[in-house]
Amino acid sequence: MSKVYFISSRADSRDRSLDKYRRLLKTLDLGQVVDQGDLVAIKTSFGEHGNFTYLRPQYVRVVVDEVKRLGGRPFLTDANTLYAGGRHNSRDHLITAMENGFGYEVTGAPIVIADGLVGRDYRLVPVQGVHFQEVKVASVPLDADALISLAHFKGHMVCGFGGTIKNLGMGFGARPGKQMMHSDVHPEVNAGQCDGCARCRKWCPEGAITMVEASEAAGGGRGRKVALIDDAACIGCGECVATCVTGAIGIVWKSDPGIVQEKTAEYMAGVLSEKAGKFAAIDYILSVTPDCDCLGWSDNAIVPDIGIAASTDPVALDSAALDLVNAAMGIAGSALPEAELGATDKFGAIHHGIDPTAQLVHAEKLGLGSRAYELVNLDKSDSKRHKKSNDE
Repeated sequence: MSKVYFISSRADSRDRSLDKYRRLLKTLDLGQVVDQGDLVAIKTSFGEHGNFTYLRPQYVRVVVDEVKRLGGRPFLTDANTLYAGGRHNSRDHLITAMENGFGYEVTGAPIVIADGLVGRDYRLVPVQGVHFQEVKVASVPLDADALISLAHFKGHMVCGFGGTIKNLGMGFGARPGKQMMHSDVHPEVNAGQCDGCARCRKWCPEGAITMVEASEAAGGGRGRKVALIDDAACIGCGECVATCVTGAIGIVWKSDPGIVQEKTAEYMAGVLSEKAGKFAAIDYILSVTPDCDCLGWSDNAIVPDIGIAASTDPVALDSAALDLVNAAMGIAGSALPEAELGATDKFGAIHHGIDPTAQLVHAEKLGLGSRAYELVNLDKSDSKRHKKSNDE
């Protein structure tokens, strides 16, 4: 049974927030993860423009200082997003991070975007999954000596919730990998938006893309070439979606939410494939919004601030964080319906039809951790054991 260490968000002059936070890191014992001279990747999300509930950079600074104390060489990292926004490429991603307060002067660590300028710096990592036999993982976490995940625990419109599993799996999936996680539907070309640059054809591994007269494609006009995807030859790898600079090959989001969660867990398996004994994670169960930090706004929190949890087992950690949210009383005036403030599935009450435990069940089956955990409350001398059966 894995241990999950926890501190509540409550504090006073006798037990200050910063003192509690440092006590959590000391108990987590990052010295078992970080060796002298290690390049330590600290994975977090830098938030989007207009969103104000992403993880505060001051929380990151305390972890950075602890890694430095242990002799490690920390840096902050995240991969580029699939959707168009403030983190679509490394140049814009870095600007967004700085504008949201993640500069060196605040965090004490430099930023390295995990998958290169436009999301093509990745490696194929073999996994024994149900959906994938290999995954496209950003190169940086694979090259790092140690990895620490810092995840803002909140809701998500497809996964139900986002914690460590999503932070690592979806977060470190290269842009074409993100498309593969999100969709089981092959992409199509909007001929009216295609400028005929043929970048997509260059990157298609199956030769499924040809350049044809625009008149042969719907929405086109004569006198120019546009891309056309052969659906029979397409394997849905997402390379064309990641490559297209005009938006002519749009992102396809069509997939079953449970399958997206399972695929995300399989990507986490690829991320952690060579990090045995060199990984730790922290879930910040604060400002628990109903949706992801990738949105350009922040809704009200659905439950009061709960605290911070940490573990070396990502499945146990997310399980504990989810249980803590579900055990809390919901906040009136949030996305939670008034009749569901006491619901034992808070995210399910908001995102109807989504079972947020699918990612936990699948990750456990992949051998990435255990849903059974011991919650060690560092605010008190006692601890609580929480056991889950495999079919719960």
